[in-house]
Amino acid sequence: MKNKLFFLMFLFFCTLPIFSQNNIYGIIDRDIILNDNWAGQSMTLVKEDNDYYIYREIFGSGVSIIGTIKYNVIFNSDYKITFYEIISISDNLVEMYNKNETFEIHSSDNGIRIYLNGMELCIIGVM
Repeated sequence: MKNKLFFLMFLFFCTLPIFSQNNIYGIIDRDIILNDNWAGQSMTLVKEDNDYYIYREIFGSGVSIIGTIKYNVIFNSDYKITFYEIISISDNLVEMYNKNETFEIHSSDNGIRIYLNGMELCIIGVM
C-alpha cells in the first residue's frame, strides 16, 4: 500500500503542469529544478547580449553544485527550444556528461515540459 501511494504521488507530481506559460520567454532567468534520481539538477535559460544559453547545474551530495554545463540554444518556435551543443563544461563533468544528449523545452498553457532524447523529465519546481 505504501509503495502504491508513493508511486501515485510521484506520478502526480511528474505530470503536474508546474508553470503555466504562453511562450518560452517567460522562463528566462528562472531555475527549473529536475528530479534525476541523484541529488538533482537545474536548468536556466539566460540571455547574454543577443544570444540565448541554457545553464545546467548538477547538484551534489554534501556540496550544493558539482559543476555546470552551458549549452547553445536553438529556438524552434516561441514555444519550443532545443539544445545539445555544449559551449563549456566543468572539468569534473566531462566524462559523465559530454555525450549525445538532446534536450527540448516545450512551453504552453498546460505548463513546461522538458525532454531528454525524447523522454520527459520530471520537473519538481520552478524558481
